[in-house]
Amino acid sequence: MDDRRVRWLTDLVRLEIELWEHVDARLKRVHGLPLASYEALDVLARGVAFPVAFRVGDLAREMRITVGGASKLAERVRAAGLIERAPDPGDRRASLIALTAAGRAVWTAATVTYEAAVAERLDGVLTDAEQQQMHDLVTRILSTGGVQQSHS
Repeated sequence: MDDRRVRWLTDLVRLEIELWEHVDARLKRVHGLPLASYEALDVLARGVAFPVAFRVGDLAREMRITVGGASKLAERVRAAGLIERAPDPGDRRASLIALTAAGRAVWTAATVTYEAAVAERLDGVLTDAEQQQMHDLVTRILSTGGVQQSHS
């Protein structure tokens, strides 16, 4: 039996968990910001030009989570004052979300912390070129439909 794919995926998931926990702990300690909240801010900051808003469904699609999960996440981040959430005038069922000025400032500072936390784990283990190569491979798999998004 050849279980290389099982082992590869298991190792990849373990790496993701280790990196997630390290970055999450650092963001919480320095900014009081969980990694999931940072990811929502990052999607908003990189996905559209401030202060243009987009729908919770767009956030869900970008983060590869359910609309219900994105809605709950957006509400937590809104309660922290980092995003604004308003009804979509074109669709009563949808909400529009956008970064607040405070959200933009937290995202900017937290990005520096995030980068440093990842560098602690990867620099010295992988070269910049190897890190870019890994990113390119993961991006290619995700963008070609090699990994399908779950809607459950």
